[in-house]
Parts: sequence; structure tokens; C-alpha cells
Amino acid sequence: MSAHSPKTRARHPNPTTYRREPFQVAHIRFEVCDHPDHGKTFALFAGEAADPKMQRSLFTGFVQRGMGTQLRRLAHRIDELEAGLPPEGGEDG
Repeated sequence: MSAHSPKTRARHPNPTTYRREPFQVAHIRFEVCDHPDHGKTFALFAGEAADPKMQRSLFTGFVQRGMGTQLRRLAHRIDELEAGLPPEGGEDG
């Protein structure tokens, strides 16, 4: 069972043998776990639900080799796009 599923989150809101590590990127929350039984996993969540218990993951999967490099490529491209944005407090993006 996924460490990110609503049932697991309800049963184990504060797990003791692993951590759910959240990373917020705009309106998407990434969550990663290094679960002792189920392995290294990730999940993507949309928005910020008023009641976190009701929020379901949009996608879950296992961490695979090469994902870090792929995410760094995406981060570099986002950096390039950000460089073309108006300064903070300028036009709305």
C-alpha cells in the first residue's frame, strides 16, 4: 500500500518509521517517502485542501534512477523562464 494514500494517511498521520517530506512548488505539492517496507516513493498533490485528510494524491510512483537529473533539467528550464519575468511587484504573470 502506498504511504501516500488517504487510508494510510488517516491510519498513520504521523508515522514513526518514516517521514513524508513535502515540497511545495506553486500550486503543486510533491511528497517523498523512504518507507522501510514499501520503498522510496513520491506523490503529487494539487492545491492546498482546506482539510488535508480529504486531499488525495493525483499521482504516486516509485523513485527511479535518473529522476533527479530529469527534475534538475526541469528546474534549469524554469530558471530560464523566470529570468524573463518582470521584476517582483511588476506586471502580474
